[in-house]
Amino acid sequence: AIWLHERAAAAPYEAIAIMAIVILNGVMGYIQEARAERAVAALREMTAAHANVVRDGERRSLPTTTLVPGDIIVVAEGDTVPADARLIDATALQTAEAALTGESVPVSKSVAPVTADDVGDQRCMLFSGTTAVYGHGRAVVTATGMHTEMGRIAGLLQTAPDEITPLQKELARTGKALAIAVVLIAIVMIG
Repeated sequence: AIWLHERAAAAPYEAIAIMAIVILNGVMGYIQEARAERAVAALREMTAAHANVVRDGERRSLPTTTLVPGDIIVVAEGDTVPADARLIDATALQTAEAALTGESVPVSKSVAPVTADDVGDQRCMLFSGTTAVYGHGRAVVTATGMHTEMGRIAGLLQTAPDEITPLQKELARTGKALAIAVVLIAIVMIG
């Protein structure tokens, strides 16, 4: 506004710089929010829509939302595991657990009990959102929804505090410095 009134400078460089910083800051915030939304959407996609369940002695395909602890699920090659479950029968079963544990190779599963606390070492457990890549098996559901290991991770993502990136810190610092410079220049020009 001062530039329009006095026209002492060739162009409003300070105003352009401040506007650029404000726009860049808004774009960075939008990008971070979009990434967080994509991460939550990716976790949702990892959840199977249907599960093969044995109820009343019959094998049925049911929506995963109807699973409860104690249900017996049947998992075969290519299936996405619908819930956390303890294996009761397995034939050469291997699962891809990279999304959960970071392991890049399939994990062999067995019914032998394991006392390990680490998710990656629990060979007798199937975890929601992982994929059976070889073999088949049956397991008893131990946890569903947000009570699964994948659900716990999703909960952590939702409660994680927003962190300021180094670029945002630098933009804020530069924005403050420019604002102070503009005020000082205005004071000098008025005085």
